[in-house]
Amino acid sequence: MTKKILFMIALVASVAACTDDYKDWAQPQTVPQPAKVSFADGSITTVSTIDLNSITDELVQVCTVNAPTASAEGFYPYYSIQLGDQTFSLNTDGTMNRADLQNYIDSKWGRRPVARDIEATVSMWIGNDVTTVKTATSAPFIIKAVPQAPVIEAAYYLTGSINGWDNADTTYKLTNDGGDPYENPIFKLRIPATEDGSNIEFKMTPESGLGGDWSGCLAAAAEEGRFNYDNNGGNFLITADPDALFYDITFDMLDQTWKATPVGFNEFIYEIGNESGWSEPHPLHGNGLGQYGAIIYLNGEFKFKPNADNWDGDWEKASGDATGGTLTADGGPNVDGVEPGFYYVQVDLKEMTYKVTPVTSISIIGSVRGAWDTDVDMTYNEIMKCWEARETLSAGEFKFRLNHDWSINWGGTLDDLVHDGANLQLPADGAYVIRLFINGDGPAHCTVKDDTGYPDFFYEIGNEGGWGISHLLTGNGNGQYQGYYYLDGEFKFKPSADNWDNDLEYVSGDATSGSLTDGGGPNCPDPGAGFYQINLDFANMFYSLQKIESISLIGGFNGWSEDLEMTYIVNDGCWEVTTDAVSGEFKFRANHDWAINWGGTENDLTQDGPNLNLEPGTYKFQLYISYAGNNKVVITKQ
Repeated sequence: MTKKILFMIALVASVAACTDDYKDWAQPQTVPQPAKVSFADGSITTVSTIDLNSITDELVQVCTVNAPTASAEGFYPYYSIQLGDQTFSLNTDGTMNRADLQNYIDSKWGRRPVARDIEATVSMWIGNDVTTVKTATSAPFIIKAVPQAPVIEAAYYLTGSINGWDNADTTYKLTNDGGDPYENPIFKLRIPATEDGSNIEFKMTPESGLGGDWSGCLAAAAEEGRFNYDNNGGNFLITADPDALFYDITFDMLDQTWKATPVGFNEFIYEIGNESGWSEPHPLHGNGLGQYGAIIYLNGEFKFKPNADNWDGDWEKASGDATGGTLTADGGPNVDGVEPGFYYVQVDLKEMTYKVTPVTSISIIGSVRGAWDTDVDMTYNEIMKCWEARETLSAGEFKFRLNHDWSINWGGTLDDLVHDGANLQLPADGAYVIRLFINGDGPAHCTVKDDTGYPDFFYEIGNEGGWGISHLLTGNGNGQYQGYYYLDGEFKFKPSADNWDNDLEYVSGDATSGSLTDGGGPNCPDPGAGFYQINLDFANMFYSLQKIESISLIGGFNGWSEDLEMTYIVNDGCWEVTTDAVSGEFKFRANHDWAINWGGTENDLTQDGPNLNLEPGTYKFQLYISYAGNNKVVITKQ
C-alpha cells in the first residue's frame, strides 16, 4: 500500500507535467526494463449513461478497464483518463472523481441536465518506487453523462400568506426575463410589503405545478439562505422590515440560494393626466427617501401611479386642491385640474402628500453675475426638453431657482442636483451654454459648456464617406445650417472638418428627423440611401432631412411646364443631363416642385434666385449642390 501511495504522488505529477511524454525503452534505465504492453480490442468496456444527479458518492464509474495484454514484474499498473483536452486520475476499477467529471462538463457545455457525449481515452502507466512510465493508450471511446443540475422551469409563482396559499394564483411571478435559465439562473420578483407590517411566508410553485399538488415546489432548506427542489423543506420567511414598501426576491437556481431585500421606494413614480389624453406617463425621479419631483407640462386633471405600463396601485387625491394635498391608494378622485403650463410637481410617498407649483421662471443666480441679486432667466428648449441659457459669466458660484425665489432651489453637483444643495462652481470667465434637466427621467442635472457662438459652418460625416469625408453645411448666422448631400447609412454632425471635438449625436426621433445632444450618444439612424436636403438647427439641437427624389431642368424652352430629369452621379457628386432642347431662360428645381429651386449665376446658385439664360444649342449640364459651401452649375456646349 505504501508503494501505491508513493506511486500515485509521482503519477499525478507526471500526468500534470508530461502527460504526452513517453519514455524510450531503448534508453538506459535505473531499474529493470518492464515489457512493453498494449490495450487489446475490447479492453475498455463502456457503461450506460451516467446521471450525476442520482450519484452522491465521491467516485463515479466511467468505464471498466481490462488489464492490457502484458505486464511487467515488479511494476504496478495505474491509469489516467483523457476527457477532451484534460487529463484526470482513473482508478483501476474504472472510477474517477465525480467532481472532476462534473467540472469538465460545466466548463465545456454548462450545466443544462442533458446527456453529453464525451470522447475519452485511457492510458496505462507502470512504475515502481523509482520511476513511472506511460506504456499504452486505448482507442477512443464515448462516455455519456448528464451533469448535476436541477430542471429549471421558465417561471415560478409565489404561493403564500399574501395570496391565501393559492397555488393556482399567478399574481407574483418569478422569472429571469425569459433568458436561458442555465446561462442566467438568477430569477427575480418584487412583491409588496403587507399593509399591517406582518411577516411573509411562502413557497414557490413551478409553472408546471400551478393548481396541482405541491410536490414540485421550491422550499426553504435547513441552512439559512438556501433552498431545495421538490418541496423538500419548510416555508420561506421574510421577516417584516418596518420601512419596506416592497421586497425584491432573488433566487439563484443553480447555486440553490435565495434572498429577500427590503425596498423603501421605487426610483421613479409617474404622473398621468389630461395633458396627454391619459395615455403618456411622465416620470418623477426619487431621492431614495420617498420624495419625487419633476417639471411637467400639465393641462387639466391628473393622478400618480407606481408603474409606467399599468395602473396597479395608483394614487389619487384624498384631500386638497390643484396646488397640493394628500394622496390615497384606496381609490379617489383625480387631482383638481390646472391651467395649461409647466408645473414643478412634488410627491412625498412617505407622507403621502403632493405639491404643484406653477413655473413662471427658472433662473441662474450667483456670483457668476457679480452678485447674488440678479437672476438670469432660462428658456425652455422644447426639442432637448431642458431649460437653457447662453450667457457670458464670470468665474464664481451659482445655483438654479424657481420663480425668482429661494423656497425651491437646486445645487449640489452638475450630475446630481438636489434641493438646497451646495453652490455650483464655474472655474473661469467665459461665454457658456448652460442646460438644466428636471424632466424626471433621471436625477436633476445640468450641463455647462463653452459657447463659441454659431460657427459659419457645420459638417455632416457618416457612413456614405466611410466616416472619412466631412460635408460642409452653410450657416445663416442664427444657428441654422443647410446642405445637400448623398447619404447611405448612419451619420452625425460636428463643428470642425478636421476633428471630432463637440460633435453632435442622436437623442430621439425617426429616420428623417430628431433631437441632438453634445453630451455623447449614438449616430443618427440610416435614412436610406439617397440624396437629401440636410437641415441642422444648432440653436435648438435638432435636425431634419428631406429626400430629393429628383432634380430637373425647367424653363421657357418647355413652357415652364415639363421637367427635364437629371441623373445623380454618385462618384462625381453632381446631377447631370445633356440636351439640345435648351434656349432662353431656365432654372433647376427639386422633386418637381418650386419649394426647392435654384437660380442666379452659373457660379452662385441660390434658393429662389433669378432665371439663367442660354443661347440655343446642345449643352451638358453638371449641377453641384453644396459644393465647397455654395451651389454651381458647369455648362459645356457640345
